Amino acid sequence: MKNLGRLLLAFLVPLAVAGLVFLGPAATRKAPAPARSGALPTRPVTDPSGRTAAENRTVAAALDAWARGNEGPALRAAEDDDAAPSAERDDLADLYATYHPFFVRGDLNGDGLIDFAQAFVEKGAGGWFHVAVFLGKPDGGFEAPIWVERAVSLAAGDLSMERTLLIVVPDLGLDEARRWRWDGIEQRFLDADADAVPRYDAEDATPDDKPHART
Repeated sequence: MKNLGRLLLAFLVPLAVAGLVFLGPAATRKAPAPARSGALPTRPVTDPSGRTAAENRTVAAALDAWARGNEGPALRAAEDDDAAPSAERDDLADLYATYHPFFVRGDLNGDGLIDFAQAFVEKGAGGWFHVAVFLGKPDGGFEAPIWVERAVSLAAGDLSMERTLLIVVPDLGLDEARRWRWDGIEQRFLDADADAVPRYDAEDATPDDKPHART
């Protein structure tokens, strides 16, 4: 019996010491802090058009409102296949990981929320395009469409954004673009390249150059 007790003691003591060595630091180690919500945002799921489910619902609602409120031609969302092939378009497709000629998203009114622009094309003959912007809302949805361009030729061109400017290029092979900026006061998009109101220096301007005050 005594030998058995000694044998057990001989095995149990080293096991206890080993447990303190290996388990002790683990017991005092702090558990990792849970990740903060939003620390690693997930990329929204999109379909082949590049649009998310929320964007698709917004586009569908805009088309429904157009059909009910306009007597003009029926519209549908312009897709990648509506773009005429060209060397310039191939270069853009090679440059960007994903390239959708008639759909682009970004923050166009500077409120920190994602907006998107979508081109629509007339059904049937003609093929005229209409361009609308959908401003983002805090709840993740989008406002009703703001129509920026109507009945334009866009099959050879595309839409893009440069910071807070929406750029409409009618033909990628030509050096021509129309740039639109959001005006928070007028609540609409204005031509960013329109001629500005001339400013005059009171000392240098001639009497004919000075603006006439309205009385």
